[in-house]
Amino acid sequence: MSIKNIFKLGIIGLYGVAYGVATLALTVVLDVSPVAAHGERSQEPFLRMRTIQWYDLKWGPQTTKVNDIATMTGKFHLAEDWPRAVGKPERAFFNVGSPSPVFVRLSTKLNGEPTFIAGPLVIGRDYEFEVKLKARIPGRHHMHAMVNVKDAGPIAGPASWMNITGSWDDFTNPIKTLTGKTIDTETFNHGNGVFWHALWMGLGVFWIGYFVARPMFLPRSRVLLAYGDELLLDPMDRKVGLAVAILTCAIVWGGYRYTETVHPYTVPIQAGESKVAPLPIAPNPVAIKVTHANYDVPGRALRVTMSITNNGDTGINIGEFTTAGVRFVNALGQEHLDPAYPRELVATGLSMDDDTAIEPGETREVKMEAKDALWEVQRLMALLGDPESRFGGLLMTWDEEGNRYINSIAGAVIPVFS
Repeated sequence: MSIKNIFKLGIIGLYGVAYGVATLALTVVLDVSPVAAHGERSQEPFLRMRTIQWYDLKWGPQTTKVNDIATMTGKFHLAEDWPRAVGKPERAFFNVGSPSPVFVRLSTKLNGEPTFIAGPLVIGRDYEFEVKLKARIPGRHHMHAMVNVKDAGPIAGPASWMNITGSWDDFTNPIKTLTGKTIDTETFNHGNGVFWHALWMGLGVFWIGYFVARPMFLPRSRVLLAYGDELLLDPMDRKVGLAVAILTCAIVWGGYRYTETVHPYTVPIQAGESKVAPLPIAPNPVAIKVTHANYDVPGRALRVTMSITNNGDTGINIGEFTTAGVRFVNALGQEHLDPAYPRELVATGLSMDDDTAIEPGETREVKMEAKDALWEVQRLMALLGDPESRFGGLLMTWDEEGNRYINSIAGAVIPVFS
């Protein structure tokens, strides 16, 4: 191959680099607004109802300025009726779901313990979380608590709208390194990142452009099938390939040595696992057994027949049924409802055939109905099309002294058209 052809290939590669740099620049310069969406509704109902059951969630404050601190707190229960098709939470990571990094997560605690890597969670037990967030991008954002489970993927909890005011340009995120130097992670080594992207993109474009400038892929494929690869290679091809291989190794080694010199103290990515003990099991005098359940398709109502036994010292009343973040409440449940909870996830269609208290030592058959259009809006009625047509959720009862008891219930669902 002549020097002229090599020069031509180099020019083609430079054109590719220019195109890539221009694309990267447009990505950085353009102001892309986050999309307001409810992606959790696309998850299968059995995944949202029968895996992680969320309760007592709070988001605050509802409006923050750029650089201000917000928090997400709450609890979740790992349902005993964990679906067979979903990987067990033997390695799970508590996360936050948001439309791009609109907040910076400063810390996460499970049951009061700092948690920054994945670990096992126990089915049938409860966990309490607290997440501190630093406002970054102005806008109105839909913020979820989330647990990523190995072999199951992300399991999103209910979300609330959180507002950020101010200017993104004012955001800073300073941290102190092990050497005592303070850096702003929002802008630190930005130019270095652009350089390495451009370098590897340029090398890749040159490599592809070198062979594209030769006979194109289809003719080369035909020759390769008919005569083998020896006819397609000349000594210059081998020299260019060897030169690119040596250059790649040199860049990798040089980059590594440079990084070791500039940053001699580094913390590797953590590969262990966190071991957080679940919350202690609270005394619960209420025992519930689901005997029958159906879903009225046109009526948008889940009807559950249960046998409830009160082993306590005072009467109890049902006030709330929570599933997939949707809270079905009656008059009693509304008294204990957090007014800041997203109204779009609250339904007042909870009713029982007998609203009187279940007295101490009494076992009663209770027919509960959770009726609201939210079954359709949240796409939960799709549970009838699941391989396992089963429901799950948390039933909350209160005694005469105001103590709350939480029971996780589940059962098979039969569709009806009444």
